[in-house]
This record gives sequence, C-alpha cells and structure tokens, in this order.
Amino acid sequence: MNVGAGKTLVIKGPASVKLISGSGKVFGYTLTQKKPIFVRDLRALPIFTEVGMEVELSLGEGSSAEVVDRDTIPDDWKMLVTQTIKNHKKILVMGGTDSGKTSLTTFIINSLVNEGKKICLVDLDLGQSNICPPTTIGLVWTTKSIPDLYQLRAEFIAPVGFTSPSFAKEYHLKKIGELLSYAVKEEGYMVVDCDGWIEGKDAGEHKVNLLNIVKPSLVIFLERTQEKAETYCKDADIEYVVVSRPEYVHKRDQEARKRFRESSFRRYIKDGTIKTIPLSWLRLSTIPIEAYNVEGNPIQHMQSLIEAYNMQTATVPSLSIESFSKNRVGVLSYLFDAEERCLGIGLVGEVDSKRNTIKLYSKVETIPKKLVIGCMLLSYRGDELFVWTTHLK
Repeated sequence: MNVGAGKTLVIKGPASVKLISGSGKVFGYTLTQKKPIFVRDLRALPIFTEVGMEVELSLGEGSSAEVVDRDTIPDDWKMLVTQTIKNHKKILVMGGTDSGKTSLTTFIINSLVNEGKKICLVDLDLGQSNICPPTTIGLVWTTKSIPDLYQLRAEFIAPVGFTSPSFAKEYHLKKIGELLSYAVKEEGYMVVDCDGWIEGKDAGEHKVNLLNIVKPSLVIFLERTQEKAETYCKDADIEYVVVSRPEYVHKRDQEARKRFRESSFRRYIKDGTIKTIPLSWLRLSTIPIEAYNVEGNPIQHMQSLIEAYNMQTATVPSLSIESFSKNRVGVLSYLFDAEERCLGIGLVGEVDSKRNTIKLYSKVETIPKKLVIGCMLLSYRGDELFVWTTHLK
C-alpha cells in the first residue's frame, strides 16, 4: 500500500503494518523496516509520513485502514512537546474515558526519549492499564521510543483489586504513594497516565487527592478541565494546560472495554502452571482486609464470593471451592515476596482442608510468601466471569 507525502494512514486493529520504503511516524516513534508494528484490537494508530511511504498491511477481523490528507496529531500537542513539557520533570495527564490519554502519553514519552531523556511512566488506570494487569497500577523506566505503551512491562506493580478506583478510593491513593516511592530512586522525567474516572463529586475529590499525592509540576487536561482539579492547580501554583482531543480515537462501549481488559489479563496469566502450595508456607489475606482494614477469613471470603456468583448465575452449573481447577477458573489474586513486593497475579483454586494446601494457577514461577485474594472470578483464558462488589456497600 502506498501513502502519499503529508498524509496519515489510520489503522484500527487488530492489524499489523510493516514499512517497505519511505518513512513514517506513530506518536513520534519512527518506523523501521526491520519489524512490523502490531495494532491491537480496539486501538487506532495514526502513521504520518512527510515524504511518502510504502507499507505492507495485514488486517484482521473487524479492522480497517484509511488515508487522511493531513497530520492527525493536534497542533497544540506539538506545541506542548516542543515548548511546555521541557520545563517540567513531573507531568500528569488527565481526561475522561477514550479521550486520548494513552495516545498523548505515548507522544509525550517519545518526544522526551528522542531528546535523550530517561522517562518513568506511571500507569494509574486500573481498568484499561497498558503496562500492568487490570486491577493494578504500575511503573516502568524507559529510554526507547515506542508506538504503543503496551510494549512496556511494569517493573513495579501495586494491586488495588478493582477495575475502578471508585470501589477503593483511599486504597488506590495509598497504593499510588507506595508506587511513587520506587520512582524517586532514579533520576529522570516522570509521566503519569491517570484513569478516566472524572464524572461526579467523588471522582472530582479523588482526582484532587491524587494530585496532592503525585505533586506534578504540570497537569495536562484533555479536551476540558475538571473544576476541582483546576482549582487545586491554581491554589497549589501548578501549571496546567488544556489540549485538544485527538480526532481518531477508538470509542469503546462497556463490552468493548471488558474485552480489552480480558486481553490484558490473558497477557499475564496465559500459559501459566498450577502449583499446589502448603498453606503453612503462605500468609493469606484479601483485598477487603488490605483495603478496608477489616477482619476476615480468607477462605471464607472465597466461599462467600462463590456463593454470590452462584446466586447471580443460576442458569449455569454452580461452582464450588472444590471444583475450580476442573472448571479452569479461579479467584484473581496477588502474589508477594518476603519484602512485600508484588510479583504478579494468579488464580487461586481449590483449598484442600485435609491436606492443608491451596492450588494456584500463575505464570509467576516464584512461590509467594503472601497471597492476597481478590474479588473477581476469572477463567484460565482471562475471561471475566464475576466481580463481587455488593459486599462493599
């Protein structure tokens, strides 16, 4: 496929594209002829060429490609990266769902990396995370430009347990503070990508509390400001700017967002193995215990979650704590080492009270010292079967 000079090839995934000749850029990342770029399902990538290019394009089911007669990167984004961000070492990007936060964050990171800067990306989006599993937040250092943040893997993750901070606002803030303590150990620029929860009083207050913890020197609002966050920036003498929403953003409904999360879960649990671990080797806890500082029995927590699932899904065969592995499902859980560093996620299966063991399906090879049992049922394929939130009300 040939694309003329000064035009943008907009590809909606799933698809792959390989540069044959000419040149092109994706959010400041320069294409090479060595390897193709993969465009994920439910994502759109714009490839702009100044001089023209020939590409090899492979489109998957439901994907599309169109040529636009201009550069689709908004002019105020370009002004932002050439003028504003150079004066700020800690930048926070805030906007609603599907507003272009990930695209703008990618553009900012690539612009800084292309100038030889070292960047710490902090991903705070629990539901649509790019560098860590859903229900967690994470950070990673990078010195290389990338077409998609999904190519990065978090070096540190902190579990919150839900796909929205609305269910655990204080815990989300606490985990952000813990995560940022790792970031200050190295020198460089920090770019923080927030979640898209901005509507309503609680969301506004949460974003203000988040700003108070992160303490950015620059806040970038996509499309419009949030009133409380803007007021906080003014009172705290934090510079802020409002930039345009990009023209080409893949709009996703609730079902599409769920599919996106499931694909991310698959990334972190696919091809895992089942380990049978003596309970005496583990310290067991639960997200409610960790998040709300309540007393509870982790095994009873699992049993109650299963009962809640069975009550809401009466049309399918019921689950039991003894039949998890047979059904290839488990409770989303978080593995920790002896230093309380999160190693990753896994699915907790059967608990054998006679042998005093627990089964854990995970890609993490290390036997954890602590296991925090969450509030979500997943299949071994990463399918979301049930999220238990009614007990939090």
